[in-house]
Amino acid sequence: MATPQIIADADYLPMLLNLLNKAQKSIDIMEYSFAIGSATGKLNRKSAPFEIAETLIEIKEALGKKIHIRLYIEGFRETSSRNLVTAEYLKPHGIEVVYGATHAKGFCIDNKYLLFGSTNLTQQSILKNHETNLLLTDKKAIAGFNKYFEFHWDGGSHGGVILPPPMIADGIFKDVLINMIDRAEKSLAFSIYFFHISEIEKAFIRAHQRGVKITGLIHQHDAFALSYVRRTRGTAERLLEAGIKEIHYGPGTLFTHSKYLVMDNKEVMLGTGNWLHEDVKVHPQLYIHLKDPVLALNLSKHLQKTIRSVRKNHKDYTRSMSL
Repeated sequence: MATPQIIADADYLPMLLNLLNKAQKSIDIMEYSFAIGSATGKLNRKSAPFEIAETLIEIKEALGKKIHIRLYIEGFRETSSRNLVTAEYLKPHGIEVVYGATHAKGFCIDNKYLLFGSTNLTQQSILKNHETNLLLTDKKAIAGFNKYFEFHWDGGSHGGVILPPPMIADGIFKDVLINMIDRAEKSLAFSIYFFHISEIEKAFIRAHQRGVKITGLIHQHDAFALSYVRRTRGTAERLLEAGIKEIHYGPGTLFTHSKYLVMDNKEVMLGTGNWLHEDVKVHPQLYIHLKDPVLALNLSKHLQKTIRSVRKNHKDYTRSMSL
């Protein structure tokens, strides 16, 4: 298996557009949020999501029946109204759409390339957030994504499908994550958006007590989903009180939205699920678990680079834990 490429932050858009323009036969898309405009239907034609939508339309118009483009998109949660605007813009151009429940985010192109991770198709997510994705060409990973996509396309729901390794569907990610933490011998490095599951928290504390070095980057914000932010801050405070000192907050001015864990610079778990009970029990998610030391080391370095950037560029980095 070729080592996946890390596609993070602002690198996502040019990579996605490059992959889309290689498509010849199929593009399958799963997205929680794809916003080309407001919920009232006002389009933002200068936005990154609109550029992606226009690229999809151009590809379909150029290749016609030679290419099959499908979009499975969240149709129930708070982002659904903006998703509807995007879907209704795409459908007249021959792009098939199914509405359902998903928090997964990924593009599979010609069954050759899989771009998968934390980035939503919103202006904020694509151009401003700290996001982390993987570009994979591995046939097993692509087969797992395809199975998940087809299951939901055909009306499947949370918890109804078991995927072949290395892909992990829905709430199973929690047990795999805890197992990784409990097997760690030297180091654990992670980035997470929302974090409030006591079993995962206690696993980190156990790892710290047996001498494992732990480094974490955790989201904070003062203007969105504050109940989740407060719960996440509570987790961070308890980890710090337990003696885990390398717990860092992301900037309050943008979202630290990546979701991954690196164990001993040997294994990686990366995906879409927050470490919340809701994301384990209710909201459909997708993770990948890879035993790849090269990827693990690269992702650890990426985390350290992100932490250094946050500390250098954002004054609110050291803000009080009591906020």
